Amino acid sequence: MAFAAGARLGPYEILSALGAGGMGEVYQARDRKLGRDVALKILPEPFAADPDRLARFQREAQVLASLNHPNIAAIYGLEESDGIRALVMELVEGPTLADRLARGALPFDEAMPIARSIAEALEAAHERGVIHRDLKPANIKLTSQGQAKVLDFGLAAIVQDPSRPDVNATHSPTLTLDATRAGVILGTAAYMSPEQAAGKPVDKRADIWSFGVVLWEMLTGKKLFDGETVAHTLADVLRAPIDFNQVPRSAPLAVRTLLQRCLDRDVKRRLRDIGEARVQIENYLTNFRSASTSAASASSPSWLAGGGWIAAAVLLAAFGALSLVHFRETPTTALTTRFQILPPDRATSADYPTISPDGRRLAFVATVDGKTLLWVRPLDSLAAQSLAGTEGAASPFWSPDSRFLAFFSAGRLKKVDIAGGPPQTLCTVEGVRGGTWSRDGTILFSGAPGPIRRVAAAGGVPTTVTKVASPTELSHNWPQFLPDGRHFLYWLFEREADRERAAVIIGSLDDPPNSTQRRRLLASDFMAEYSAGHVLFEREGVLMAQPFDAGQLQWRGEPFPVVQELGPAVTGRNGWSALSASSDGTLAYQSIRARRQLAWFDRAGKEVGRLGQPEDQFAPRLSADQQRVAVSRRSAEGKTDIWLLDLVRDARMRFTTFQAANNANPAWSPDGGRMVFMSNREGPFFDLYLKASSGAGGDELLLKSSDSKLPTDWSSDGRFILYQAQHPKTGWDIWVLPLEGDRKPVPVLQTEFNELLAQFSPDARWIAYQSDESGQAEIYVQGFPKSSGKFQVSTSGGSFPRWRRDGKELFYLTPDRKMMAVEAKATATTFETGRPRELFQARVALFLSIAPTYDVTADGQRFLIQTMPDDAEGASPITVVMNWAPK
Repeated sequence: MAFAAGARLGPYEILSALGAGGMGEVYQARDRKLGRDVALKILPEPFAADPDRLARFQREAQVLASLNHPNIAAIYGLEESDGIRALVMELVEGPTLADRLARGALPFDEAMPIARSIAEALEAAHERGVIHRDLKPANIKLTSQGQAKVLDFGLAAIVQDPSRPDVNATHSPTLTLDATRAGVILGTAAYMSPEQAAGKPVDKRADIWSFGVVLWEMLTGKKLFDGETVAHTLADVLRAPIDFNQVPRSAPLAVRTLLQRCLDRDVKRRLRDIGEARVQIENYLTNFRSASTSAASASSPSWLAGGGWIAAAVLLAAFGALSLVHFRETPTTALTTRFQILPPDRATSADYPTISPDGRRLAFVATVDGKTLLWVRPLDSLAAQSLAGTEGAASPFWSPDSRFLAFFSAGRLKKVDIAGGPPQTLCTVEGVRGGTWSRDGTILFSGAPGPIRRVAAAGGVPTTVTKVASPTELSHNWPQFLPDGRHFLYWLFEREADRERAAVIIGSLDDPPNSTQRRRLLASDFMAEYSAGHVLFEREGVLMAQPFDAGQLQWRGEPFPVVQELGPAVTGRNGWSALSASSDGTLAYQSIRARRQLAWFDRAGKEVGRLGQPEDQFAPRLSADQQRVAVSRRSAEGKTDIWLLDLVRDARMRFTTFQAANNANPAWSPDGGRMVFMSNREGPFFDLYLKASSGAGGDELLLKSSDSKLPTDWSSDGRFILYQAQHPKTGWDIWVLPLEGDRKPVPVLQTEFNELLAQFSPDARWIAYQSDESGQAEIYVQGFPKSSGKFQVSTSGGSFPRWRRDGKELFYLTPDRKMMAVEAKATATTFETGRPRELFQARVALFLSIAPTYDVTADGQRFLIQTMPDDAEGASPITVVMNWAPK
């Protein structure tokens, strides 16, 4: 069934035809809902009408949709309208590899990067259990950025049934319902493996054969198998000899060997893993570029004019020698290389750079269009890809095989496969203080001020590994495994009298959990990194490296500088530094610009004023009379204190003065005369303190317990304080502290989910709060002090609830940072809301999950938001350094 331009299929408007084949017809279409162009592949009627085929296809499409890789064209969904079914796919601009091959063979410097991209795509799919089965030049697109994208992953495995009379003989036989059943032919004839051609069961090695056929065609400019008919082609695939002499003689022996391994008809002798091909190609490219650079620097134009053939002979000899050495070996000499990686377009922040253990990928957290996600960028690519489901991520760290990323989000430690798929929750956590992952599947992590904890990479209940020796020690942060997987480094902060000390400590999984013995490695205000036989650490703005024997746990040489001027690369957040290094010595660091501006916005999202200068401050709270604002402000030394901003006199005053601790997240009393706030001055946990807002008098310890607490609101009658605390088993819970009687705290919401950021309604009969019980954060309202029912307010995710002073409206932020408003109507026993409506897109600069990011005036007409100003410099670039370690 052909479609003309302008025809509609659900929300998609056909723009033009792109092609047709055994799969069906392909069209470029416009997604009117999301405002993007897509490729629509209309499924053939016999296929769409077959329930078995369709059921299998839908199952397969779900797996394929989980693939998230820059070299794989994405599958968006399956659309059905008026009995017509279509696959919705990423529209990839540019010619196919088949189009490029129509002009002849590709030179090596063009062919090998493309081959590497194809191998990476296949590797990512194979790791997810997906076999392509129809890899060919027509299914590989070449983008304008020089990137290769593989299309139609697995689709040929579910399209045609050769037993049906309606199969078009002009198209190659393809798989049907029983994908790996013997006797069923599948794939495109010229590119299918011998076992495919024979109708035998297949595995990922069939894709490796097809990869070899494609590589052959790129290097020779000719098809390896090109029979007169499909039957002739299949016969050639099964029996025709392969003349490797047709491969250009200039091809290095390493490339020839790779081709022979891929094109071995004996499946047991064939290359077993496409990842090995990817490694060999990467080593070829590394050696080629290194040799080319050396040859170019040693030559002159006149010498080249007279003896270019000599240089070619030398290079060929070099490549022949290299092929005799293991492919994974690197050159004995290499120049130190530095380059910068820019954050994604429109990123307002980028943070937590971390290099994969194999040194091939860089992960970081970035906020783009108001959404904070994990991003991964291969170092040999120009583009980074975000990982779905990682909203609110912080402090990522890699699995030892570089396949997974663990990260902190919404009070939980999670992991995600970088090849695609939803994140998995491992355990609940309190705070973000880093983690590390060993080869035996052990994860160490640190949350709120306290000890290092341990959990299995499969998830479970955490156990304590280190003991904080109170009262002098305050926290153990940022653990990092050493190569043996038993010892680890961590950062310790302690205070003796009025003196603070910080150090990097060597810990061991074999030490008893209650041990307070400390083996200090070095004094440091920031965490150190172990890499390539060295420990990297910061000294007065210079990044130093010192040789370290990880087996004997001792220094074995003198320190030397690696980066002379880090700039503001380390931000001092409880010992954290924006520094990461891989096992082989690839280094990444970042100079972070903290430019966050408190600004006023009206209900239309128009900025109507600014408050002070851009600073590292958060959690703004307006006083009841709206004449003062309390904010938490982080100093250059990494300490947090509370400051009061006078809106009438345009002045500011420091409110907390206990410099040896962190003081943050204030909540005003209803009359504005006092404030409750959190402080860890008696460590290791944050306790609640009370102080007059005038600054007079001392600080009163209001509540001390063995968990950290964060105050969120004070009831209008002055009788109750709401706060949130985290339990190892139940996550974040909401508690209330009565200010009358015995002041015994009482849990308000304590479930297996995270409930936090609770706010009293103006009459103190209801509380609005945030919970992730549905799988994402939503806003709920329930009665107080006794629940008279629970009511969901948000519909598509919500955080940070705020009431209007008259209680007739609620505000909250969506995951993509839209400011929403909901009309509210409450009685003593009932609560009703209207439909949420968007007010404006908020430019929230810091989207903390456990602390407020904005406040609203009593009449609901103005919003005070911690934002990124329009004239800010944007997210900071990340610097990568390679080959810094002496060989």
